[in-house]
Amino acid sequence: MRFLEFRPHTAARVLAMIIGAMVVVGAPSSASAESGVINLHLDVGFGAPLTDPIRPRSPKIIGESNSAFGGVAWLSGDWQFSAPLALELIVGGGGFARRMDQIDTGTSYGTVGIGLRWRIIDDEGGYLNLPTGNFHGNLWASAHIGFHSFDSQQFGFDVAVGYEASVFRPLQVGVFVRAVMTFGGENQSSIDSFLVAGISLSLDVMGEAGPADSDGDGLTDQREAELGLDPNSPDSDRDGIPDGIEVDAGYDPLQRDSDSDGLNDNDEDENGNGVLDAGETDPTRGDTDGGGIPDLDEVRDPMQDPRDPADDDGDGDGVANNLDSCPNSSSGEQVGATGCAALSGTLQLEGVEFATGSADILPSSESTLNEALGVLRGAPNARVEIAGHTDDRGNAANNRRLSQRRAESVLEWLVEHGLGRDRFTTRGYGPSEPIDTNDTSEGRQRNRRIEFRRLD
Repeated sequence: MRFLEFRPHTAARVLAMIIGAMVVVGAPSSASAESGVINLHLDVGFGAPLTDPIRPRSPKIIGESNSAFGGVAWLSGDWQFSAPLALELIVGGGGFARRMDQIDTGTSYGTVGIGLRWRIIDDEGGYLNLPTGNFHGNLWASAHIGFHSFDSQQFGFDVAVGYEASVFRPLQVGVFVRAVMTFGGENQSSIDSFLVAGISLSLDVMGEAGPADSDGDGLTDQREAELGLDPNSPDSDRDGIPDGIEVDAGYDPLQRDSDSDGLNDNDEDENGNGVLDAGETDPTRGDTDGGGIPDLDEVRDPMQDPRDPADDDGDGDGVANNLDSCPNSSSGEQVGATGCAALSGTLQLEGVEFATGSADILPSSESTLNEALGVLRGAPNARVEIAGHTDDRGNAANNRRLSQRRAESVLEWLVEHGLGRDRFTTRGYGPSEPIDTNDTSEGRQRNRRIEFRRLD
């Protein structure tokens, strides 16, 4: 039985017509997979026969090649009618170096066939999330039946397996191995076969195959339903970052401010790529550098770097600047939760000044009292005596009454700044407990003081 004469040009025209018809009738679906509804493939390889219909080298024939190796190229088109399965048409041609009996030139090969392509893995990360492509791509297998021209017109089949990685939409590049077996040849063996390996190129020429992704955000409609997202909106929370990127990056696609730090996700991830790039803060962490100051506070302060934890604690006392009521603690000084010296025993407040002969606190005392406030906040359960002291100038009884009023003025200031009155007692000691001589102005100034004395 003789088959129709194989004509590659006619086969190519037929393949083009069929692909065109599939483009017209194939309705494109929307998904993030790297392969399309319609795809074109070019496979170019190098190989050799497994069985040998090619005439062995004869020393009597001058100029005949020693090698049976040759090259074959295939052009195919597939239509994914039900991903990951696709109907595929294929044409191919090539040749081998040694000739067959009764053929004076090298051995040529051609084929036209139809079959199936199975995309075993078709990465749904695809080009949407990585416009430049990725290496987690497409493992595929295919099988075709059709007509072959090798040692004669024959019927046969081929099977292939390959792997392609995306480069940029719509191109994928990979490698493949294909085995071909033909039957019914008129020369030598009735079963011929060869194996070819090489490079494959694929083009997505129409649509995207895979589960429906109506809004093109990189998440299938089914996945969006599971997450409570809007399948018809690529950015459910309207923060400028597509839902698919937010889900992949661990952001909350339903909240513009995933970490509730006062900065919207697109303010932190400015280019919206789901990656923490230079100069950006992390939408999943309220304090990107972990230094203790929230990102919002650091972004607002031009002296702060939200990516550098070293500037979050200026005095190195272990309390972040935004919580430090005493930002200039001495190195190694034991401090409380507010960054101020821990209250134990007696705390002398040097720098609390009053109007002469009065209990009115002078404005210059404000910074010293604020430091004292931080200390007291750091010991919220401590009971404290506020003790007033004077120098020995004037009447001792009057000085005791004055020191009592001054202690009470300090108490009122603390209460006005949020501390509970019931924590404190006040007492005026007058000049009875000097800490320096009263014979010099400097000594008398030191003796005029306020002290906090812990009672428990």
